[in-house]
Amino acid sequence: MPTSVALAALFALALGAAYLLLFYDNGQAGFRRRPAPPRPREVRPEGSLETVYFPASDSTQLEGWLLRPHAASAPLVIMAPGLTGTKDGHLEPLAWRFVGAGFAVLLFDFRCFGGSEGEPRHWVDPFRQVDDYRAALRYAQQTLAREGAIARDRIALWGSSFSGGSALVAAAARDDVAAVVAQCPFLATPPHLEPRGQTLARFTFWTLLDLTRAKLGLAPVYLPAFGQPGELAFAPSRENPSRFDAARPGALFWRTLPKPRGGWENKLLARFLADFDRFQPLAALPELRCPAYFIAARQDDLVPLELVERGRALLPPGSALDVHDCGHFDLYLDPVLAANAAQQIAFLERALGSGVRPNSSRARASTPRVSVQSSA
Repeated sequence: MPTSVALAALFALALGAAYLLLFYDNGQAGFRRRPAPPRPREVRPEGSLETVYFPASDSTQLEGWLLRPHAASAPLVIMAPGLTGTKDGHLEPLAWRFVGAGFAVLLFDFRCFGGSEGEPRHWVDPFRQVDDYRAALRYAQQTLAREGAIARDRIALWGSSFSGGSALVAAAARDDVAAVVAQCPFLATPPHLEPRGQTLARFTFWTLLDLTRAKLGLAPVYLPAFGQPGELAFAPSRENPSRFDAARPGALFWRTLPKPRGGWENKLLARFLADFDRFQPLAALPELRCPAYFIAARQDDLVPLELVERGRALLPPGSALDVHDCGHFDLYLDPVLAANAAQQIAFLERALGSGVRPNSSRARASTPRVSVQSSA
């Protein structure tokens, strides 16, 4: 009898393992498998927007929006979204402010996100994201500069949150990047966000399951990306919406987030965690050869101020830090965005030189301010 029970238990475990390996998808169904169609060209008083495409190092087609002022050979800001974000989130209003100040902007989606190609979707790979920044830089230098659209030697990289760390690593040890703007940049995992106990065990299980299924050519496994503290999510924050309670919709950022054209869900590919610990932007800061501008939020519980200040101490001459009295996601929206954008433009003008700025002095003079601490 004991032998029969043991065999039955082993059989049940084998069936359970087979189910997990072959059929369990952790909610992966629902992603759109094809990027959205290109956005039509748009012309505004401050400039124009057109959809462009350029190859990643593995020939994956990346989609970007090229925003240009009505002038040739403008300085260029290369922008990319933060963790699991797409370019049609809250970045476009800031990009248009840059254009109004005379800067061109290349706002693009990383591989596996938004309008860019790549499978599986929502694959956050920081090392490939660094490579995608460099692909955008090559496209700007070899195509846009040759066409006279931008100035080849006046290019800045811009990143926010997780992409802030990627932009810094992409610029490290290079002489062809004139400046970096890193908004609430991921530099290292803060101690309070290190997974422990049951959370670590579940993350480890899902990561191993995803890696195993990938080797077998099976459907991927995903982890929740955002949630409230205490919920199982890679990046928990009191500013995030709850995964389980619709009555807690999160900060205004989440409540007003535009619906992405290419599809978006609150998840990231589990295999991301396998190499995540090797990604340490803080260690790359001493290799920067250009000035960097850090923006931090005093009430940020995803990228703590003390970590950004620690990174600021490693930056080269000409760098700066501004601290806003707000949360992580408040930096993207007015009223904080108005002061944030004005300060970023001022830094870019110092680092890249001024662009053509019609009526800009009058617009800048009326820009509202918020509580800010500056550190040169």
